[in-house]
Amino acid sequence: MLDLMSPKTLRPDLERWLDALADIGEAVGGDEPVAALVDRVARTACDLLDYDFCAVFLPTEDGRALVIVGSHGLSPDYIAQVNADRPILLDVTGAEEAPTSVAFRTGEVVTLEDIETTPGIGPWGGVAHEQGYRALVSVPLRRAGSIVGALNGYRTEPHRFDAVEVGLVTTLASQVAVALRTAQLRSREQDTIRELRRAEEVHGLLTATALRGEGVSGVAAALAELLARPVLIEDVYGTALAAVDWAPGGSDERVGSQDDGVSADVTLGGEVVARVRVEVTDAELSRLDVRAVEHATVVTALELMRDRTAAEVEQRLRGSLVADLLSTDGADMPALLDRARRLGWDLSGDQSLISVRNIDPSAGDARPATDRLLAGADRFAATITPRPLVAVYRGDLLLIAAPGAAAPGRVSGAAAIARRLVDYLTDAREVGKAVAGVTPAVAVRELPDLFRTLRGALDLAADGAGNAVIDLRDVAIDHLLLQLDDPERLRAFATSVLGPALDYDRDHSSELLRTVRVLIDRDMDRRSTADALHLHPNTVAQRMRRLEALTGLHLNRPRDLLQLTSALTVARVAGLG
Repeated sequence: MLDLMSPKTLRPDLERWLDALADIGEAVGGDEPVAALVDRVARTACDLLDYDFCAVFLPTEDGRALVIVGSHGLSPDYIAQVNADRPILLDVTGAEEAPTSVAFRTGEVVTLEDIETTPGIGPWGGVAHEQGYRALVSVPLRRAGSIVGALNGYRTEPHRFDAVEVGLVTTLASQVAVALRTAQLRSREQDTIRELRRAEEVHGLLTATALRGEGVSGVAAALAELLARPVLIEDVYGTALAAVDWAPGGSDERVGSQDDGVSADVTLGGEVVARVRVEVTDAELSRLDVRAVEHATVVTALELMRDRTAAEVEQRLRGSLVADLLSTDGADMPALLDRARRLGWDLSGDQSLISVRNIDPSAGDARPATDRLLAGADRFAATITPRPLVAVYRGDLLLIAAPGAAAPGRVSGAAAIARRLVDYLTDAREVGKAVAGVTPAVAVRELPDLFRTLRGALDLAADGAGNAVIDLRDVAIDHLLLQLDDPERLRAFATSVLGPALDYDRDHSSELLRTVRVLIDRDMDRRSTADALHLHPNTVAQRMRRLEALTGLHLNRPRDLLQLTSALTVARVAGLG
């Protein structure tokens, strides 16, 4: 019979057992973490049963192995090494299977009195030698009829585990299973409470940002504060809308990735309009952090919708102003200049007019062609100093720019800006092909007449093969000619005058028309023309005789020279030859 009161017995007396179980119950009822509770259980087992060390095992998430989650008498380095390199595998059978795996699989207590004399020791025997134990008992942890883990006791000397001792350790294991379950439930409850508090914090901060209307920069700042990580919000073109501690070249992955960063789309009306990016370099985002990023996309969408609404109102105001400026008779010009000033544009000095026409409306996305032009031009105009007035009028994109306007890269002047704008719009696929026209810098009251000339030039050039920029300062013809509303008549005029010469240049790869243009620019000086073209003066004379023969014009007759000059100008604008 078991003598519980004998001080010499290896089994603890009843009073010690009751105190130990009460101690475990008290720990379960407190706020002790699960890991600390399991360590306490292992220590109690060692104290009550005189084990040299003890360990509690639980299965991994994938259920393929058992790892140590609590212990007494084992070094942290040893536990980490065993868990990482030599966990107890549950898919091993036969002689290779560890005693703890057998206890977990069968639900039966497994004892080994002396490992040194046990035949057929598998790889787990090396662990026993390293830790220095000779005897062990492995007891399954049962909860609600299921095996949830194992409690192991170890002795450094051989030891016989009799039925009484096995009963005692089994009783302790049952208490361990109950305590572990209770501690896990409490831990999950605390995690849920923390998550709810965190969710409330996320919701409160981002909602307050939205209510205060702090804009996209406010959303980025709030999210960076919540996550303690760098944040970038960019549009679909890769332009930064707001950034907090973001370094160029940061990560760009989808939300929930296990890599070094996350990214979430911001949508409006089913269209992706921006992205929220969070840099993650030290640890992945928690589920709640990912929800915070997703919440930030909603608030960002709200801010962008506000910006879009404000931009649409501004676009209507700009469009109305430009329409009035280009249709006025000048009587209300002071009032129009005052309107412009209130909108943020000073048009009191000379201004150049830039007009861009989309000659390939089928290109780009599903938005109307004029919307694409205006959206692209607004992004481009944001890089110009001073910023030009941008609007769409009568189907064309118009920019009213100061003579000193400059773009990045030391690009200045209306013609250079127009070329950069056409390239920008086509590169961004806002348009397929475009033609632009530029006027000289004049007082705003003169822009209506120049606008009519500019439209005539664009009408004439719209059938060209590709992108082009027409500078009215280079058009050597009365601008009234370009104000005709029938570009086909102008094109027919140029073809009727220059047709034979155009055909000859094409068929013979000659340069009759280029030569005569240079000759006219050089005030009919054949020697100067020859120098400019690296030709002999006789070659210039021969080419002009050939041109006169083909066209029936004589360059020494003023009327013929005017007709030729006009045809050459129309041909250049229309892209002929």
